[in-house]
Amino acid sequence: MIDKIHRRRVYLTVIAIMTFIVRLIPSRNFTLAGNDAYIHHDIVMRIAREGLGIIGHDIPSLMGLKAYAYPPLFHVMGYGLYLLFRSELVFFFISPLLGTATVLVIYKVARETFEREDVALLSAFLFSMVPSFVARTSVFIPESMGLLLTSGILYMLVKYLKTTPGYPDIDKFELKAFSNLFRGDLRYILGGLALFVIYLFTHRGWVFLLIALLLLAVTFLTPSFRKRPLEFGLIFLLIGAGIIEFITFAARFQSVPVTILGFPKWMGVLQLILGIYGASLLLRSKNPIHRFLIIWATAFMIIGTYSFRFRDPYAAIPLSLMGGYAFSEVKGRLYASKRFNSYSIMKRDVKPFLRTGIFALLVLMPLAQGAAIAYTGVTTPSPQQNAAFRWINDNTPQDAVFLSAIEDSYSLIGNTHRRDVLLWKTVYEGFMGSAPSLKENTVTRDEVSAIFQSSIPSETSYLLERNNISYIYISKSMHMKGIGLQLPVDPHFKTCFVSGDVSVYRYIKNPGIQSNYSSITVNGEDGKVVEFIEKFWNGYSYSEVGGTSYNDPAEDLEFGNLFKGSYESNAMIAALYIDMGSRTGNGALTSRGEYLIKWLRYKQMDNGSFPGGMPPAEYTLTTMQTVYPLMAIRSSESQEIVDRGLNFVDSQINGDEINIEPLRKSQVPFGSEYLKIKTKSQVAGMYPSNKSGILYSVIEEQGADGSWSSRAYENIGILKGLALYYLSTNDTRVLDSIKRGSEWLNSHQRPDGSFQGDGDENVYCLAHYSDAALIYSVAGDKTSLEKTVGYIEKRGIGKDPTPLKSFLTFLWNMKIIYGEDKAMKLASEIADP
Repeated sequence: MIDKIHRRRVYLTVIAIMTFIVRLIPSRNFTLAGNDAYIHHDIVMRIAREGLGIIGHDIPSLMGLKAYAYPPLFHVMGYGLYLLFRSELVFFFISPLLGTATVLVIYKVARETFEREDVALLSAFLFSMVPSFVARTSVFIPESMGLLLTSGILYMLVKYLKTTPGYPDIDKFELKAFSNLFRGDLRYILGGLALFVIYLFTHRGWVFLLIALLLLAVTFLTPSFRKRPLEFGLIFLLIGAGIIEFITFAARFQSVPVTILGFPKWMGVLQLILGIYGASLLLRSKNPIHRFLIIWATAFMIIGTYSFRFRDPYAAIPLSLMGGYAFSEVKGRLYASKRFNSYSIMKRDVKPFLRTGIFALLVLMPLAQGAAIAYTGVTTPSPQQNAAFRWINDNTPQDAVFLSAIEDSYSLIGNTHRRDVLLWKTVYEGFMGSAPSLKENTVTRDEVSAIFQSSIPSETSYLLERNNISYIYISKSMHMKGIGLQLPVDPHFKTCFVSGDVSVYRYIKNPGIQSNYSSITVNGEDGKVVEFIEKFWNGYSYSEVGGTSYNDPAEDLEFGNLFKGSYESNAMIAALYIDMGSRTGNGALTSRGEYLIKWLRYKQMDNGSFPGGMPPAEYTLTTMQTVYPLMAIRSSESQEIVDRGLNFVDSQINGDEINIEPLRKSQVPFGSEYLKIKTKSQVAGMYPSNKSGILYSVIEEQGADGSWSSRAYENIGILKGLALYYLSTNDTRVLDSIKRGSEWLNSHQRPDGSFQGDGDENVYCLAHYSDAALIYSVAGDKTSLEKTVGYIEKRGIGKDPTPLKSFLTFLWNMKIIYGEDKAMKLASEIADP
């Protein structure tokens, strides 16, 4: 007996230790894991800063009786422990400890239910590794405490049922004998009620517990149904209506349909198989608790096909208990089977190891799945997001109101302790005051959705001001629609932070720069050029239409055109219009060019950079490409843009290296090797002062055949920078490199002028052919120049991936090659459809 007790304690200790260790995996880097954890940590820290007085006094909200109420007891406990230990480690250990305690209570429940030690241990083990239970007790959320209270009340319930007259034969509760259900030991009922009162102020999981209690009533009424089917059928209908009413009450988090694949993923493969097998074994049992477990698991799994919250992890509780019973049966049959009495491999008897190996494999399955979910089943911010959070903490007021997508808002609030308009409505109002109604929350949610989807600037501004929003936090996917298309161009939005992953914009009610949606009409020979450019006027600036974004930043800068902030194109148009206005006396052109200068100055980031790409980042190259055309404009405003831009570029230069983008703490610089070389070449080409070392380092990487890459467009991008540098410096070493590179280009160009590979991976832009023409011109290869220009004229601009950028690049390069008059003539020809 002593050995059995000792062995049981050892097994139970091992299960508890494994349970605790697995739940530490998500916090392995000591960073909060999972969206909800950020919110609840933020609430506790607000209590720590502002005191317990911030907790609302609306009793229904405190008890979770309103749809968007958040009971405070878990947060008060976290606050107390934080005060006691004065360490953030509290937030990483509370939930794993509560999860481990829950497993120990489930062990007690199983032991009372089946009165077998092996079943109790196996049930506890199976439940400890249920993936959804692992996920909910690994992170700092109130449900970890709620599940402990659920298991504690279940234990009290089982203890009570075992004291009722007639137990364990359910037939002894038939008809009038049903009243036996109310004649058990009241001590357990009182204990359960005490836990339930605590539960009311902890987490809304008590809703699921009450539904389970209704199913318990159904269980004890089933014997009576055989005798009085009509009467008790009506009672079942009433109970069913009550369950539906509970589900309706919890509608705010019950409307998430799930797929059947979610069951093995979140309930556990072995738990699901053994649980169903255990239900089949217990199907004929007259024990009311056994029958209750079957009904509970079945009902919650059926409802779980509509709402994952019934399945995860509440359906897993009865399923694991029945699974432990089945696991014990499987284990018994495994060790009793005669098939393993004699089994040899290479004349060596392995029967002592075979049974143990099979059983160990079965044990490892749930352990491996639970650990895998703990490792992958939670989300943590990216380095770029963390950089954005640091910027927000350092540069925005504490009371700033943010707009963000719901999937971003959790980590935003948790890491910055700022107010997000949507989560504030759904979480904080209910916690700190009176919870909003479903209708109030729906209105806020719909307005946030409208802001993100609206293409009407006046509507967007109205809704932003209505909700007192001062900052917008936006991720990559949101840049492609609605407000995401307005942010780069509309002066109401000041670009504050971009990281190539997320961006932050400040909303300015009265930006001080106004625009209109009128376009410009020009007569004469310049008319076709202006007419083409005006097709891209959006009321604030000029931007590409349609397009694609690429995962690789180099390809995105080369071919992508979804980001509406085409700052380099607008700089080229500003220079073009001011020059044309001065040459022709057309005041409309001059006025538009001067407006674009003001717009660019307004949109330039505080550090002098101009972002580019999708999602946008502070690329050194796009900043230089924007500043370069403005160098020829004689105005104080344009000079200010140039000076600030060049200061930014200078800050990114370190010896012979140029950063692709500003490096931030904990941010890994990204971009292909081509983007790195192209940045060095073109930045030096447009801004040659003291850049010979940078240019020579590019030349040193040129291959013996004159190329840097197997792709023509990549060699063109690099050679263009060398060509611009040579035009400014007449450096013969650079010219030699350009000539060797142009020979490689010519060898990869077809007789019709098109480049080999054009249209395979990406459709080449006319900008590439225009740059190639410039390279041939500098190299002195007139034959290749004429062939390339001829191909451009034949192909036209119609189906170009980046038509505005390509047209402006063509015009700019033709001016360098042929001069003003012929460039305008050629441009007007390709602009004509």
